[in-house]
Amino acid sequence: MFYRKEINGTVIYRSTLLDGVCHGFSTRLGGVSVGAAAGLNMGYDRGDDRKSVDENRRIFAWACGIPERSFVGGQLFVSAKQIHSCRVEYAERERAQGGFECDGFVTDEVGLPLAVKTADCVPILMYDDEARAAAAVHAGWRGTARGIVSVAVGKMCAIGAERRRIRAAIGPAICGECFVVGEDFKEQFSALAESSPDEITRKNSARIADEYIVRGGDGRLHCDLCAVNARLLALAGVSPSLIDRADICTKEHKNEFWSHRRDGSSRGVMAAAVML
Repeated sequence: MFYRKEINGTVIYRSTLLDGVCHGFSTRLGGVSVGAAAGLNMGYDRGDDRKSVDENRRIFAWACGIPERSFVGGQLFVSAKQIHSCRVEYAERERAQGGFECDGFVTDEVGLPLAVKTADCVPILMYDDEARAAAAVHAGWRGTARGIVSVAVGKMCAIGAERRRIRAAIGPAICGECFVVGEDFKEQFSALAESSPDEITRKNSARIADEYIVRGGDGRLHCDLCAVNARLLALAGVSPSLIDRADICTKEHKNEFWSHRRDGSSRGVMAAAVML
């Protein structure tokens, strides 16, 4: 179950399934940024002052229970230039500032904080307590179509995790009702899924597209990205009882979240972070 945590005006969301690790999903509430990205902006590319973003990241890390001594060099988190892919990298302290271009991380290093950034896309945090393995995933629609969350499960298993033990929390993201897509979206989604490096995604791509890309009462096509990722996690062997969904729409909840669909480029970004 997700719950809201507020500390001195800074608001984050957490999942009871992941209470065994330091983690959190940020909101726009708190922080020191001003202007279009006013609040707890986590992105350096939003026209914000770098020192403000640094301070916001410190505030968020503290709210997640991540101590400053865990930071690597000048980096407050291991993060990447996100490219809307299904690429998941192994993170270790020696490569923490390695200029990653990917949309997910796995690690088995204790004390190494991972983070992904979102503003409607789906943030997913996972961990296996027994194996001491964790993952942070940014699942946009392209990454979702190519099965990034299933790829991440496989990468976790490669460092000792077991599918039946993995706990996954799907954070606030745009809901299916608000994510309206074009008439050619199903074709594009299916093509990406069929080209996925992940066998589970390829085998189930047609069924997933038919089930989760549907015409709404407004006559337009809609896609529920959170539901797709939950289904892929289950197909990848994660127990449905160990999959938690926030079911909070970033577009609908303007007071708490930024939304690319709602705000365009005049906005900040949120982050999701996890640390063993």
